[in-house]
Amino acid sequence: MKKPTITDICLLLLSAALCLGSKLLFHACGPKEDGSWMSCHWAEQTVFLMSIGLTVVSVLRLFLSRPAKAGAALAMSVMSVATALIPGIAIRLCMMDTMRCHAVMRPAVLILCGLIAVAGVVDAILSRKEANA
Repeated sequence: MKKPTITDICLLLLSAALCLGSKLLFHACGPKEDGSWMSCHWAEQTVFLMSIGLTVVSVLRLFLSRPAKAGAALAMSVMSVATALIPGIAIRLCMMDTMRCHAVMRPAVLILCGLIAVAGVVDAILSRKEANA
């Protein structure tokens, strides 16, 4: 295993932050009084599962060759954009904009997924420049 690059570390930390944060820090609304769940709960669950996939790919990147890392980084960028579209677009959130899912979860997911996408594209560009040099 070669020494990890700064983009390797950034992608790993951002993916892990999305994974842990979606369950611990910026989770969706709690259960209703009758014990059932609102749709935002399922958005949170889907974001969590997608973030597990992102974290696994970012760990696997540590063991890949440089060209394969670039491909995995681009795949992570696409996957993070898909993850960002889950809360509010693919899965509806609560009716009120003041609910936790709108005020906390969705912005946090958008920011972290955006950072993962940017870091993945930057890694692919740097890999391309390194290959051409």
